[in-house]
Amino acid sequence: MAQESNASGKLLTVREAAQLLRLGEVTVYRLAQRHKIPAVKVGGSWRFNRGLLDDWLMAGGSGSARRILVVDDDPDLRRMLQHILTLRGQPPMLAGSVREAQVVLRETTFDLVFLDVILPDGSGADVFRAIRAADSSALVVLMTGFPDHPAVAEALSLGPVMLMRKPFGAREIDDVLRTTARQALPAAIPVARTRA
Repeated sequence: MAQESNASGKLLTVREAAQLLRLGEVTVYRLAQRHKIPAVKVGGSWRFNRGLLDDWLMAGGSGSARRILVVDDDPDLRRMLQHILTLRGQPPMLAGSVREAQVVLRETTFDLVFLDVILPDGSGADVFRAIRAADSSALVVLMTGFPDHPAVAEALSLGPVMLMRKPFGAREIDDVLRTTARQALPAAIPVARTRA
């Protein structure tokens, strides 16, 4: 039904927006009430434009850009990710090796990290450990052209991640941005309690 509404140009209802965002209806309603999500009141009910919701999700579900790090030894892949992420309003920091990534991670924490598993000066697992030490809530996307490599298994054992198989393009990056934005959304917004 949400797809029908979107296809015909209609605004989404709270139920449809909740299905799209994979959140509870009450959570979506409270986000709208608190102006934390793009919504408009129409006839006393909240309505949502799918395009604006997609933009909101791409920006990390907050309206502000997420801090993103790209770690890959392939300069063409780094440039491609930088270009696409910048077009999406989320310019990343770049590192081409384990050493560069560890230096950057000592200075900054990140919300999302695109991490090559096989790097010339070590394993992506070494970077993953540094990411977890700096911020255990950072979302990590492992990138590899060799999913059966032992370094992939080692990195996967360090915690929950997403795995992107190389080569990939803009569509897969957009999918990751949407999925990770949903993971970063609140599971529920607490109800303000009043004393009776």
